[in-house]
Amino acid sequence: MATFGYRRELKKYEEVDEDELLATLSSEELQELERELADLDDNVPIGLRQKDQTAKTPTGSFDRDALLKYWEDENKKLVEDERMEVQPNFLSCYRVQEGRPDKSRGERVTVTPNECKKEALIRSKCPQKNGLSKVSRSESRKTETTDQNLNATSDRASGNPIVIDETLEQILCDDPAISEVNLNNIEDISQETLLRFAEALCANTHVHVFSLANTHADDRVAFAVSKMLRENRFIRNLNIESNFVSGQGILALLAALQHNSSLVELRFHNQRHICGGKVEMEMVQLLRENTTLLKLGYQFDLPGPRMTATSILTRNQDQQ
Repeated sequence: MATFGYRRELKKYEEVDEDELLATLSSEELQELERELADLDDNVPIGLRQKDQTAKTPTGSFDRDALLKYWEDENKKLVEDERMEVQPNFLSCYRVQEGRPDKSRGERVTVTPNECKKEALIRSKCPQKNGLSKVSRSESRKTETTDQNLNATSDRASGNPIVIDETLEQILCDDPAISEVNLNNIEDISQETLLRFAEALCANTHVHVFSLANTHADDRVAFAVSKMLRENRFIRNLNIESNFVSGQGILALLAALQHNSSLVELRFHNQRHICGGKVEMEMVQLLRENTTLLKLGYQFDLPGPRMTATSILTRNQDQQ
């Protein structure tokens, strides 16, 4: 009988609003309650042992859509700020400037119509299939400019020994001796130079690996690389990790995969901008249209897109 009486006493506490009850307690009473609960931790499962370590008042219920919109708006602001800092008056991918730079004062050489003529001249000097002699390595070094963005030495902090203008010339000539282009960690390479590499690779048939991780590449470079993937049928590995590409640039890369059947590995993780849930959902929709990509270097934040992407890559591997 004593047990039934005890149970009847407990029933009056079943409908008590705990939040309302806690709201009536003073700060001293809450601290005393925490000390009492700390003594009961031995009887509480480990996963439920958590103290209230914040005095901040609640801001309201969780709104997922509002949070995603806030992240997207912040990403757009960051992209606009970076564009203003890097090149405030940028009007096109290849900006035309009046006059020539003064090399004696260390001014940078930008891409102008004359530079395009220079690339066309390089193409005319490239060896054809009739067995003409190639431009020697020593001759190409004589034509190096003083622009640090076009020169490369072993004294770089990154340790990347690539010679920029010589490699670009080999790509334009479709030199079979070069099958990998590694621009990783080159700290002084300009965005215009990266754009020229992407343009040169459009018609190249011998380069299979293109890496430009940690080169401050932005959306302009991502769009140019996307165009390259639509035209190039020989690139198999692309690495554009650790850069400044936003969600729109990532989506452009994935959209190009619908027109590309040669790329098997794509890496674009660790960008400065957070893609967000909406972009990740669009990513997997674009991935469904590709059947040849086998490796994807990106860590999804949402479990749904992550599982979908894994199943898509597994499907592609099974078909291979």
